[in-house]
Amino acid sequence: MGGQLAGKSALVTGGSRGIGRAVALRLAAEGALVAVHYGGNEAAAGATVARIVEAGGRAFGVRARFGEAGAVDRVFEGLARGLAEHGAKGLDILVNNAGISSGSSIGQVTEEEFAMLMAVNVSTPFFVVQRALPLLND
Repeated sequence: MGGQLAGKSALVTGGSRGIGRAVALRLAAEGALVAVHYGGNEAAAGATVARIVEAGGRAFGVRARFGEAGAVDRVFEGLARGLAEHGAKGLDILVNNAGISSGSSIGQVTEEEFAMLMAVNVSTPFFVVQRALPLLND
């Protein structure tokens, strides 16, 4: 696959479904090697990777459930493995897309649920950026 992003690599968190999938597919269509992060839906991630590969692109899955201890480490361990397997050096594009919502009204949100919302939607994306900075190519 050629395109403006040929030779570039990308990490899309929450890349297995919805908006993340659309972003991953578009980046791949433009030639990027795409790391498709997913939290638990391996089938959806596999389907996204398969669509990219079937279209002539390059992609691999990276599993880490945001909100769990060590998730950021697992993302970057999987990213490093996948980039090495594909002969890529560093990271060119980071899309922080993963997120969760609550089905509870504000009056019903527990401290545990709020902590999980903040971990997945705020803390983890911050630490993903922090860890990605040394890898990001100019």
